[in-house]
Amino acid sequence: MWSFGASRPACPPDCVEARNQARVHLWYHEKFHAPYGPLHRTTDGIDRFLARVAQVGVQPMAEGCAVYTPHGLDDIATMTVRPNPCPNFRAEIYDAKAASWKMRWPEITILAATEV
Repeated sequence: MWSFGASRPACPPDCVEARNQARVHLWYHEKFHAPYGPLHRTTDGIDRFLARVAQVGVQPMAEGCAVYTPHGLDDIATMTVRPNPCPNFRAEIYDAKAASWKMRWPEITILAATEV
């Protein structure tokens, strides 16, 4: 986890998608037909994201914010979408998500699900 001071640049509201992961275990099995145990901390949910580039958590602090990125920020900097080999990884869901991102951001590089 890294901490950044209050001098960080502001981010436009449309560049961040906030998600609440606390209730995912209640609907995940019905939607994806696979188990997904309850989360005990915020980082548990981030660790289960299908793409490493999406594994970013930001927590506001009194002075700036704390950032959790288990694989660092290199994939964001290089605009690389890489699979995250987590227990709930499913190639077809990763491929659909990556294809959706590619339509929005054609300049990204997508690594195949087989490159886990």
